Amino acid sequence: MRMLSSIHGLYRKGVLVTMKRTCLILLCGLLFWGTGLFLGPGTGWGAVKLKAQGAALCLMCHADLKEKLAQPHVHTPVKQGNCQGCHNPHTAKFPKLLSRTGTELCYACHRREERAFAQRSVHRPVLEGNCTACHDPHASGEKFQLVRAGGALCLRCHQELSLKARNVLHPPFARGDCLRCHNPHASPERALLVKPARSLCLRCHNPAQPRIKKAHGRFAVQQAACEQCHDPHGSDQRILVKAVVHAPFAQGSCAVCHQVSGPDPRRTILQGKELCLTCHTRMARQMEKSHLHPPVAEGRCTTCHNPHASDVQGLLVEKEWNLCLSCHSEVAERLKDSPFHHPQKAGNGRCTICHNPHGSEQSFLFADAPLQVCGTCHKRHVTLSHPMGEGINDPRTGETLTCLSCHDPKGTDIPYFLRFPKERELCIQCHKQLR
Repeated sequence: MRMLSSIHGLYRKGVLVTMKRTCLILLCGLLFWGTGLFLGPGTGWGAVKLKAQGAALCLMCHADLKEKLAQPHVHTPVKQGNCQGCHNPHTAKFPKLLSRTGTELCYACHRREERAFAQRSVHRPVLEGNCTACHDPHASGEKFQLVRAGGALCLRCHQELSLKARNVLHPPFARGDCLRCHNPHASPERALLVKPARSLCLRCHNPAQPRIKKAHGRFAVQQAACEQCHDPHGSDQRILVKAVVHAPFAQGSCAVCHQVSGPDPRRTILQGKELCLTCHTRMARQMEKSHLHPPVAEGRCTTCHNPHASDVQGLLVEKEWNLCLSCHSEVAERLKDSPFHHPQKAGNGRCTICHNPHGSEQSFLFADAPLQVCGTCHKRHVTLSHPMGEGINDPRTGETLTCLSCHDPKGTDIPYFLRFPKERELCIQCHKQLR
């Protein structure tokens, strides 16, 4: 009986194995048959007859594209009827059935551009992979499938350069010929310039012309940086002088700072900070602080300020955010690489919302104690949160516990730019008894 039972058991197992194999073979057969439907003719798995070929098939439903595709400049894959070059006709992980997104999709064909765009200065849409901010992926009435023509496209984002606010316009800018001076994608020069700034100016303006020599008096401008005083787009000042003008320069009182009667009128009557402090006496008190910004400590005022004219209040050489990050490159890298950081928009790109650019009694040149600085905007968090402030010390450092004990505004990989995950790890940094 035992032997018969064993044989019966083996027989049952054999039948089950055979059934499983049969099901597997049937399943594979169905899978290959289905694959043949999708792969189409010439694959060896089967064939499906499409109702139309190429773009004609897509346009049977997407009729709204017919008018667009009649425009003079059509994207090459579209012109070839190769819609599936960018779209998956059945399903996709990305919106609009795109096979990839951003520059990853565009660079699949535009490999040469990918290499060319890896430069010092990169246009923000390129950096963010937003090619369609400027280019229509299907067709356009403009060359390169641009969504608008010339300066109208640029001014859609660069609204601060609007023509309406300028009495005197630089001719290329007035014509909307932005590409005469700027590369729309990337450049080794700052501000996406196609050449160094001075070389650009010299293409049209000869410093030896009597009109230019007369305007600059005894100051030879053959080697001058024109963009330091003149706005290359437009200005409310005559001869395109920038909007914010240093008082002696505006009054034509060059002798206040320069040895105008000497052999070299470019030389100043005093050197470095000593010259600036003859008028800016209030700044002398800033320089007595315990923590000084290195350029201030070294007396290099012109590192940040233009002594003649600027487009930015305080005669800054460029917008505050760009100016600070031009030296603090490590901060720029962290902000770029960290998904969570203090939002730039909170201070409109102004680092001086939190930091004093000259001198402070606080570390990192904070304008006040960290708790007061954060509380200026985050009033509720300072009063209704984890205990902080005087008398409450961080056990790791012995220093006063502040917002910065848990948050790093320069950036982290954790939401709310926390230094550690909030679920537990953040707390046990101090509360070791909870480990």
